[in-house]
Amino acid sequence: MATNSFGLAPGFLVILIIWIYQKIRMPKMRSLAGYMSRRAIKDEETWQFAQRFYSMFGIEIFTILFIGSVCGGLFNIAWLQSINMQALALGIGLVLQNVATERELRLQYPEKKAPKH
Repeated sequence: MATNSFGLAPGFLVILIIWIYQKIRMPKMRSLAGYMSRRAIKDEETWQFAQRFYSMFGIEIFTILFIGSVCGGLFNIAWLQSINMQALALGIGLVLQNVATERELRLQYPEKKAPKH
């Protein structure tokens, strides 16, 4: 198995490009592309907010991951070159992206509670 010193950098770059494209051309509601949750698909306004926030947060995360993996390859930093470390960072980044998007949706669009009788 041939590996290079840049680890998952090409994969991070591809995903970064996909998120930039998604930021420019927002997917249609209820398509397979885009961030989907019950809160995000409530209406068109929440859908657009969720897509913008999710893609911007993804761009930030994958830019950091891409820079880290390239620096690991250029400066021969072993732990930044590790596929395991990069995969762990990827998993943590994706979880943070989902949690942050749901948090922002909850803050921006609080659920209206029915009055008690």
